Amino acid sequence: MVGQWALGERLGRGGQGSVYLAARGEGPEFAAAKVLNLSRPKKRARFLQEVEAHASLSARKAPNIIPIIDHDVHELSEPEDGVEGYIVMPRAKWSLEDLTDLYRGRVELCLETFIGITNGIATAHREGVIHRDIKPANVLFLDLSCREPLVSDFGICLLKETAETARITDVGESVGARWFMAPEQEVGGMSDIQFSADVYALGKLLHYMLTARHLPREKLSDAFTEPELRNDVRLIVIQEEILARAIVEDPTARLQTSSELLTIGLEVLRSFRRAPRS
Repeated sequence: MVGQWALGERLGRGGQGSVYLAARGEGPEFAAAKVLNLSRPKKRARFLQEVEAHASLSARKAPNIIPIIDHDVHELSEPEDGVEGYIVMPRAKWSLEDLTDLYRGRVELCLETFIGITNGIATAHREGVIHRDIKPANVLFLDLSCREPLVSDFGICLLKETAETARITDVGESVGARWFMAPEQEVGGMSDIQFSADVYALGKLLHYMLTARHLPREKLSDAFTEPELRNDVRLIVIQEEILARAIVEDPTARLQTSSELLTIGLEVLRSFRRAPRS
């Protein structure tokens, strides 16, 4: 038990703890409980930060952010024992990582989902939260329609209002998902990480959805194969209007905000719908 929740099957394990199937009372509905017992100071601080950021977004009913149903965190009496805590969220049916074959090559479906994900990140940005770990496994769906993507896992997020001396990531420390993180995250350090780091990752995520391939660095000339371009010329528009403006090595040269990226994504999708394929 954690709080009022009875834990069942373990659904997964990550760097901060394990996720279990959870139930409260005798109802048929199941949830997912992320359960922690952290003693290392940095992991403890990251979990506390995750709870703060995620709970704030959930309380505001932020769109395209997976909500928190219940949470509890407390410091243990002995410093070496760290923190105990849990976060309970709705149980997801799928992650974007599970749905590679569903999305590959389906341009409008990819754009619709991309717009939803970007909307969630834009909401987080307005609250001063940089996600820093955008990847397929952190985009969840609560039902099989897959119409509403929900961003999850704020475990390595950065709060922009946090004082430099109180930040958790050390200078030179690299955090993020290997194939999706912005170049400045690989270098490490805190002062260089802006909202545009998430913009870069969103561009990489859209490319992955469309192709099921990882794009090395900023090699946009390799984004799509010739057969892919012949099969759907709309990929050229996506490459020029979205990818080329998001997947840029220099953080000052790419789109600076997810709100800008969201606007462009919506415009591209509308243009496709106004001009049906011949």
